[in-house]
Amino acid sequence: MRIAYDGAFHGRITDRETGEEYTVFRREGATGYSAGVRNLFVGMLTDIRDKCARNLYYHSAQAQRICGWMIDTFGEGPEFLWDKLPAFSAFRRPDSRKWYAVMGRIPRSKVLPESGDDRPVEVINVKIDPARLPELLARPGYRPAYHMNKRSWVTILLDDTLPDGEITEHIRRSRESV
Repeated sequence: MRIAYDGAFHGRITDRETGEEYTVFRREGATGYSAGVRNLFVGMLTDIRDKCARNLYYHSAQAQRICGWMIDTFGEGPEFLWDKLPAFSAFRRPDSRKWYAVMGRIPRSKVLPESGDDRPVEVINVKIDPARLPELLARPGYRPAYHMNKRSWVTILLDDTLPDGEITEHIRRSRESV
């Protein structure tokens, strides 16, 4: 059996005698020997997933670190609320149920239209003191809020333009403000 991972686990079983891939076990309703191979195959994949993998909600390393920090610090994980935007999640306080951060993956051109680059980038929206908005928007890594109130929210690129500590401080203040 060979296992590969590309966002999902995949595997192949090779017959040792013939060197050919054994595929009969993949058929719906496999019985007998093939059903036994199927059960072992699924069991091994499940075991590997359970022991070796963790749910990564985001793709970029910085988005993963920031999400992990919010879970570890506040005990609040992402809530995927929108069917039309499955790559977006909200983080909210349990007491008020108000959002303090919204994270997601969008085409870069949505926040950097001048780039003409539609490759995905992960971002986080946080609530800010409106008086700080001009100062932040003058710096790389900060953009006008994506799909949020542009006077009191800002979008931060999660592409390592800004250090984690600076981003987590914005998250902490955003959470306190709601």
